[in-house]
Amino acid sequence: MKYILYPGCAGEATTKEALKSTTSVLDFLKVDYTENEALSCCGAGIVEEEDPEFEVSINARNFALAEQEERDILTICNTCLFTMLRVQKTLREDQKLLDQVNQDLATIGLSYKGTVKVTHFLWFLRDEIGLDKIKSLIKNPINQLKIAPFYGCHIIRPTDVMNDEKEPEFMNELIKACGAQDVEYKDKYNCCGFHILLADQDTSLKMTEDCLINANKSKADMLVTPCTLCHINLDGYQAEATSAEMPPTPVLHLGQMLGLAVGLKPKALGLHQNLVPVGKL
Repeated sequence: MKYILYPGCAGEATTKEALKSTTSVLDFLKVDYTENEALSCCGAGIVEEEDPEFEVSINARNFALAEQEERDILTICNTCLFTMLRVQKTLREDQKLLDQVNQDLATIGLSYKGTVKVTHFLWFLRDEIGLDKIKSLIKNPINQLKIAPFYGCHIIRPTDVMNDEKEPEFMNELIKACGAQDVEYKDKYNCCGFHILLADQDTSLKMTEDCLINANKSKADMLVTPCTLCHINLDGYQAEATSAEMPPTPVLHLGQMLGLAVGLKPKALGLHQNLVPVGKL
């Protein structure tokens, strides 16, 4: 298990608590990882709208840098995951584009061979650590809490890129392993609205509100998400998205929930940086 941790722009700048909690958990698990500052933004599908080949090139450059280190890429952002997997699929299916990209990369001494694997922190916990190992590490079960999982869209859709054959239920199992009760509600696979926030804020916040209202109706004490962009909407925009009558709903990043359960200190998990207070914990 050798990785380059790829937090994405949000993890580095906006949801630093997500990055902090993830590195704390990776350190606890003694994972061999680096944080290569030479890697650039993935483009998040936005660059693709203006210049598709450029978005392919900047991701291929990141892949080539990871291959130089002989490491796979581990991300905490669903959209970074989707973007990188989509680019890899494009390059596998278009030899002419791959050749052109490698010609460009050769001008800076790089080459993309197609050997690097891109994975998500949630998938890493499922596939590399495993539920049984995680259960054995729980020292501080977060009992008496009802937690609603919010997967976010880009870790499961579109299926032609996100071809993860395992049914997306692992976060539910992880919640139970941490000692809490997992809450079923209709929005756990829905979109939080982040990707239309700048274009249509009202619709975006309505989507966020629906997720929070339905989790609240299901008696959830809090939500947990594996995605930094979902965290921005659900936590950062919660006050704007919901009415004053609705009680605040804490939103944990995946690393924060697991970190608490294995006994890490709240400050090491950045819990003081969450915008919706997590005092109940």
